[in-house]
Amino acid sequence: MTDTQALWSAQQRELWQRLDAHDFGTAGCTLTFARKLAREHGWSQTYADGAIREYKRFCFLAAVAGHTVSPSDAVDEVWHQHLTYSRDYWQRFCPDVLGSDLHHAPTRGGRDQNRLHYAQYAETLASYQRWFGPPPEAFWPNALAQTAGPARFRRIDLAHNWLLPRPAWPRPDWRQVATAAVLLSIAPLLQALPLNPLDFDGPSFLGLYIALFLACIGITALVRRQLREVGEEPRGAALDTWSTAYLAGGAQRVVDAGVASLLAGGQAQWDRKKNRLEIPHPQKIRDYPLDEIARAAAAEPSLNRVARRVNGRLERIRNALLARKLLIDDSQRRLLGFSCALPFALLTLLGAAKIIVGLARDRPVGLLVFLTLIAAVVALVLLFKRPERSRAGDRVLREMNTRHAHARRAPRDADIGLAVALAGTAVLAGTAYASFHEFRSPSSGSSGSSDSSSDSGCSSDSGGGCGGCGGGD
Repeated sequence: MTDTQALWSAQQRELWQRLDAHDFGTAGCTLTFARKLAREHGWSQTYADGAIREYKRFCFLAAVAGHTVSPSDAVDEVWHQHLTYSRDYWQRFCPDVLGSDLHHAPTRGGRDQNRLHYAQYAETLASYQRWFGPPPEAFWPNALAQTAGPARFRRIDLAHNWLLPRPAWPRPDWRQVATAAVLLSIAPLLQALPLNPLDFDGPSFLGLYIALFLACIGITALVRRQLREVGEEPRGAALDTWSTAYLAGGAQRVVDAGVASLLAGGQAQWDRKKNRLEIPHPQKIRDYPLDEIARAAAAEPSLNRVARRVNGRLERIRNALLARKLLIDDSQRRLLGFSCALPFALLTLLGAAKIIVGLARDRPVGLLVFLTLIAAVVALVLLFKRPERSRAGDRVLREMNTRHAHARRAPRDADIGLAVALAGTAVLAGTAYASFHEFRSPSSGSSGSSDSSSDSGCSSDSGGGCGGCGGGD
């Protein structure tokens, strides 16, 4: 039993036990419900079993959530198949297991229906998080992927079509790759070479230089890890929206989350033509830091400069995070930058010395100059681009992302500020506030527009309807 299930009432636990035990009337059959589902969709048996589990959870939410719920594509496919087992669905499952009818009907289509479906899916993920914990992304994708176009699943006649699975590319362990690369690089150097590396011939020195470059990467990673370990935050620690935003992306993320909150709360409007924020009554906003953001945005025509304007006024948030050891103080950051840059700085000096020797001996040094410049650039980047978040801060941020996974994937208006705090303005794509995201990230184009005209989407409640699914009412 999970922590969330421990809070269920006896009636709710009994409902879940009935759903969990339901066999769709195929127990003892050669072709069970799960095996047919896997065969019809080309799924592995493990994935099919998981989709059935998520379908049962969806049905539980339909009974207890108190609002219209909307399935993901995978869950909807299980629902479609269950409806074909009509005697089990209508004579056993709905009356005896679920305790009420659960209807399935097509959407009317159009933008309003898409927006409605987005809101219903967001509410469904929020309820899922409340009742079962974070929704597994393999079965419950983000709302934009869910509503961007027609469902991914299609019936295919295999007698007339070939079906090729998308290849699953292996994920290499980069530490092993780096180690192997170092060993391969130094292999030629195991021969009898001069003790002074500046006397190495060109190929041997280049092999040594590449090996040392890879070694510097490993050393820097270890040093960076060690110096960012400045404290331990208890597991389960929670942050408010603004501390989360500062921890995830500094002052700019706080401003983005604040603007999104003002838009969702109706205290501001985004003028899409002028690409600017309109705040009719900034003086009426009293909650910190929204008050600072609103006043700065009202006085500053360029939203891109608002973060610099309010940065000093966010010290209260930053100091609280420093006190909890979730951020690294300035002196530790300077030490971290110097320590990480030092190996590459030494490597740069070695490369420069060899370049001088090569020029004196009239040898080609073009490739070495290139590698030395790369080492110098890396040293400068490490010296000045120092991380601000500690490893404890990373852990707390991961826990916040897990705890609020539903907000990242499909934010409701009440979740907008926290969702942007965790993931940036990208979560606004597909919402009514997508134009603000398009301003902040112009490369995203209009792909995330909330005016998408696709007619995808499903929703259902006890006695309600389902959109885009072709079922009966």
